[in-house]
Amino acid sequence: MDLCATDDVENHKFLRNLGPEPLGNEFDEAYLQAALKTRNTPIKSALLDQKIIAGLGNIYVCEALWRAHIAPTRKSNSLSAKRVGALVPVIRDVLGDAIAAGGSSLKDFRQTDGELGYFQHSFAAYGRAGEACRTPDCKGKISRIVQSGRSTFFCNRCQR
Repeated sequence: MDLCATDDVENHKFLRNLGPEPLGNEFDEAYLQAALKTRNTPIKSALLDQKIIAGLGNIYVCEALWRAHIAPTRKSNSLSAKRVGALVPVIRDVLGDAIAAGGSSLKDFRQTDGELGYFQHSFAAYGRAGEACRTPDCKGKISRIVQSGRSTFFCNRCQR
């Protein structure tokens, strides 16, 4: 644990290089467009980069990309401003849904009161390899690949 004055938080050595919180006011369409414009990395890797967005994890990135119909392998700088802008509210919606469900209890996660989270019961992509895509009228199946040592789940038919 390290203590610092509230006024110095943004300059603290452990926090100064973190991107904005995805539910905070600094995370908006203009910010994300600027952050991704020069990134020649897969969008999933960029969204997991804590220097771009603080606290966004693997499960929630998979779910957000599925909802936004963006392939996790797509290069960040190849996305139109419109698609990047549309991703911001999707990320917030996924996180809001996860918070409302108490998070995701896959192995050992529990809430502070010891209760399990239930967001994993509504996953559309994560952990569903081989299952039918839940996008209406999509005949695709959820695939699993490994990116940067992490499992990535997506529909290669409707996520472009």
